[in-house]
Amino acid sequence: MTGSPSEISYREKSAWIHLVSTLLISAFFFLHVPWTLRPRSSPGLVHGLFICVLVWVVVQVIAHVVVARMAPDDAKAPKDERDRLIELKAVRIARVVYIVGSLSAVSLLHVGATGPAVGFGVVFALVAGELVNYGARIVYHRRGVW
Repeated sequence: MTGSPSEISYREKSAWIHLVSTLLISAFFFLHVPWTLRPRSSPGLVHGLFICVLVWVVVQVIAHVVVARMAPDDAKAPKDERDRLIELKAVRIARVVYIVGSLSAVSLLHVGATGPAVGFGVVFALVAGELVNYGARIVYHRRGVW
């Protein structure tokens, strides 16, 4: 299903909103928020995470309201069987990414990683799982569910 933006379904637009906003805001967090791997956690890390989550929520709400106003009928339409299948298949892939990433982060404790480093790794695994989730949804919308 390719074509002009008006031909793209609300669910695919929503997946794009999630993917792009998650990628940009988490990249800002992981690259620019001051953090430390020392045993004592840094208040900057917690405050930065809180601010990034707050900005992510605001961006999500505004973007979804704009997209829903552009095609209100499509936004109000219930999920059909194809949408549910796309969601299930994408979540299945994302779950594996999150579990493997989280277990890898926790296993760093065995090589001397600190608690904040492990927490940072788990947050990274969560973000990676969400990026895979919405990326897979976009692919399934574009190429169809196999």
